[in-house]
Order: sequence, then C-alpha cells, then structure tokens
Amino acid sequence: MREVSKRAGVAPKTLYNAYGDRDQLIGIAIREMYDAIQEKLKLETSESTLKGLLNRALVLNRGNLKARNYARAVATIYFAPSKRETLRDVLQEMAVGNPSEWLEDLRAKGQLHDWVDIEHLTRHMANMEYGLILDWSTRRVKDEEYLVRFAEIILFSALGATRGAVREEALELLTQMRTDGQVPSFENPTIRLSSEL
Repeated sequence: MREVSKRAGVAPKTLYNAYGDRDQLIGIAIREMYDAIQEKLKLETSESTLKGLLNRALVLNRGNLKARNYARAVATIYFAPSKRETLRDVLQEMAVGNPSEWLEDLRAKGQLHDWVDIEHLTRHMANMEYGLILDWSTRRVKDEEYLVRFAEIILFSALGATRGAVREEALELLTQMRTDGQVPSFENPTIRLSSEL
C-alpha cells in the first residue's frame, strides 16, 4: 500500500480510506482489468447456452496462454488464506463468467437436477478452474493440454448437474473432444477484440 500510494502521489491513509485494505484494492484492480477485456470481447455464441459458456471460457483462457505470470498471480491470490472473502468472491465471480445465470435458466427449464445447489456448484467450478490455472502456470500442465482440461471442467460439471438435451450436448462435445484431441471449435468468428488491449 505504501508503494502504491507513493506511485499515486497520495498518502497511504487516502488509499485506506478509499479502498479499505490491500485485498479490496487488489480485487478492484483485477476486476477492472477483467471488465476492460469483457468490454472489448464480442462472442458470437450466447452465454446462456453450454456452447456459449464453453466458447467464452476458451476465448478468455487463450489469453492466459500469453500471460502466464498474471494468471499465476491471480490463481495464487484466489487460494491465499485471507481474513476477508471479498477478494476471493470477486475472483470466483469472474470464473467462467460465473455460470449461475445459465444454471438458473436450466433449472427453470427442468434441465438441472433438483439436488444441484447452484452456488455450491459454481464455487467448485471456480476452485477447479483456478487450480488448473495454477497447475498450468507452474508448468505442471502442458500448454497444449491447458484448454482441453479447461473445457473438461465445464463439460464434466454439465454432465453431472444437467439432464435432457443439455446433458446430451455435453456428452457429445466431450466425446468429440476425446476423439479428435482438440477443444470444440465454433462455426462463426468467436471474438472481435479492439487493438487497444
């Protein structure tokens, strides 16, 4: 906080008054970077579908392949013990676009098992995602395996939690991925990023 206040040209007390503590400041900085990327990201697939959720995760995590140190720092922060859950909650909310809305929609359509606790499932998905990011960023997972493993987290979660057409779609995507060794590709261009990023 002293170093940040020095660079900002303000007293440390000003930072504490504005942000509360270091975790809050870190959470805001990470969230601002994430939101800036989200504003520039235009997906052709809808996030309210399994393919859209998967597409979004793959596009964002291709970016991680170019930012190993940043990804490792965020994953390390996610798992660091903290007195406050604020920072962890911010990072959990960012994980795979927080699939809560997608799962709530499936529940309304009767395609989610009744026993599924959405908050519990999304927290576990975030734990798996950040765990994978940490393993990859510390080279325990190879670059060429990273996106496949990330897709597996989403597809395995969908297989266990859903029923009907969505479960069949997850099984089909996973089978295709296992057969050709590649993550699913989508017909339309999936991303349009401004050159500002």
